[in-house]
Amino acid sequence: MFKLSFFSFRVNLAFLIGGIALVASPLEAGDWPSLRGPDGDGISKEEKLPTEGSLAVKWTREVGLGYSAPIVSGGKVILSGHDSQGKDTLYCLDANSGEEIWTFSYDQPLGDLYFQGGTTGSVTVDGDQVYHVAREGELFCLNLKDGSVLWQKHLQKDFGYSKPTWGFTGAPLIRGDWMYVTAGEAGLALKKSDGSAIWKSEDEECGYAAPAPLTRNGKNYLIFSNKRFYVCVDAQTGEKVWEHRWMTRYGVNAADPIVTEDAVFLSSGYGKGAVLLKWTGEGDPERVWQSRDLRTQMNAALLIHGFLYGIDGNESVDGTGLKCLKLDTGEVLWTDDGVGHGTVSGIQDQLVVLTEDGDLQIGSASPEGFSPDLQGKVLKPRVWTVPVVANGTIFCRNAGGTLVAVGVENES
Repeated sequence: MFKLSFFSFRVNLAFLIGGIALVASPLEAGDWPSLRGPDGDGISKEEKLPTEGSLAVKWTREVGLGYSAPIVSGGKVILSGHDSQGKDTLYCLDANSGEEIWTFSYDQPLGDLYFQGGTTGSVTVDGDQVYHVAREGELFCLNLKDGSVLWQKHLQKDFGYSKPTWGFTGAPLIRGDWMYVTAGEAGLALKKSDGSAIWKSEDEECGYAAPAPLTRNGKNYLIFSNKRFYVCVDAQTGEKVWEHRWMTRYGVNAADPIVTEDAVFLSSGYGKGAVLLKWTGEGDPERVWQSRDLRTQMNAALLIHGFLYGIDGNESVDGTGLKCLKLDTGEVLWTDDGVGHGTVSGIQDQLVVLTEDGDLQIGSASPEGFSPDLQGKVLKPRVWTVPVVANGTIFCRNAGGTLVAVGVENES
């Protein structure tokens, strides 16, 4: 996840479109159907959360080791975990009660390379289908109603792609009748109906970020990461439009790009930092600024009213915490190192912060600083998975596999 995309040397985990219109599928109000939420920006479309009351855990479930983010659609929560015995399981739970609706399990190694292992990618829900990429390259399309397999493919066996060091991850991107997957040098496009290939890039060790869509001058593009570059391609053909060299220690480019009307923001951990690229749709992008002031190792930052809010630094490194920068200049406005290597989501102009130690904090997104209106301990450490706000509930999980549904209770 983290989606969770996630990684470090000691704990390396990247948390961890036919005839084509890059528009989201119809959604129920308040759903969170993919890794970065309804609009792909990490921000919920719901009404603001209350600023008074107390945080209360509604229900708790154990879902196995990993960092898979909870995905919420049609009253259901879907996420995955590993049982430490050689199997991953996708859990579909009732969002209101936590009761199990269905599970789907498949063989998968723990993959504990410099971290405790487990699942890293998150599912994507589109209509009545659930799409999932496993770390070894299994690609599943399941029926949302009962978890039955509609089709399955394999990124290594069927398409000839090399597995990256910490496995395939991120989340599939659905646009129209097509599905895009992070694989190879610059992605893979499939028919979402049967998993057959439409176009595919050359073999290369891919990155750990989910595909990022963008539109310029009425034309649709996608940005994919690999171990050496972020690459922009024509969404219809897969043809490479430009690439930006971005070398990061261990080849970990995990955080999803942030796209604005005329710019693309990229950031990675391991001391690499961030760059703002201006691209109008013609030629190569122009670098506006580059610095090491925001190093998002796992999850992408949020962009709210022209300000970036993200976790700067690597896990287990002193000084890692929540940081605010001006997008247009890269100027650092404040840092809150009490968050540690936690995570952050948004809801309108509020930040929903989950610290590495499991404290949930809700407060205004402000360039003046972060002062929570509500906060409370909801999980045991360690937490690297983004909190998800959907239909009045905040869903949070930790690496050990505890999933909690949290609400705000009025104390009057």
